[in-house]
Amino acid sequence: MENKNSAFKEYFSPILVLVLICFVTTFLLAFTYGVTAPIIAENTAKAASEARMELLSDADNFTDAGADLFVLEEGKVYATEVYTADNGAGMVVTVKTNSYGGMLTAMVGINKDGEITGVKVTEHADTPGVGTKAHADSHLDQYKGLSELTSDQVKNDSSVQHVTGASVSSGAVHKAVYCALEQFKAMGGVK
Repeated sequence: MENKNSAFKEYFSPILVLVLICFVTTFLLAFTYGVTAPIIAENTAKAASEARMELLSDADNFTDAGADLFVLEEGKVYATEVYTADNGAGMVVTVKTNSYGGMLTAMVGINKDGEITGVKVTEHADTPGVGTKAHADSHLDQYKGLSELTSDQVKNDSSVQHVTGASVSSGAVHKAVYCALEQFKAMGGVK
C-alpha cells in the first residue's frame, strides 16, 4: 500500500499540480483578454480617427464610405478602408501593401480635388533606420499636392524619388499611394 501511495506522490501529484496551474493560467489569460480587448479596440479606433483628421484637416468628421475596395495586386496591394469627410472635404484611404518586412499599412488623405493632402504609415515591420527612412515625413511629404502618379513603380515615376537603400520600402509606400488614388478615381471622387 505504501508503494502505491509513494508512486502517486512521485508521479501523479506533480502532473496534477501542473494541470491545475495550466488551467488557472488559461482562465486568467482569457479573463484579461476579455477585459482588455474592448479597450484595445477603442484605442485603435481613436488612433485611426486622429490619423484621418491629421491627413485631411479640412474634414469635420468621417463616415465609412462602404465602397467597393480597389485591389492593385491581389494579396499584395489593396485598399482596406475608405472614409469620406462628412463635409465633402475629401477622403482618407487605408491601404495594405507588401513591403520588405511584411505587410505595411498606410493611410492616404485626398482632398475633393483629388490632391494628396498627406501620407502616414500606421503599421509596418520594416527594418528600423533603413526601411523606415521611407516612412519619414521628409520622404512622404513629396506626395502632398500630387493628384496623379505616372506609374505604380516608384523607380518609373519621375514625380517622386525613392529612398536609396530602402527601395523596397519606398516602392511599398508608393504603391499604397497609387492604390489610394486609384480608389479615389474608382469612386468618382468625393460626392
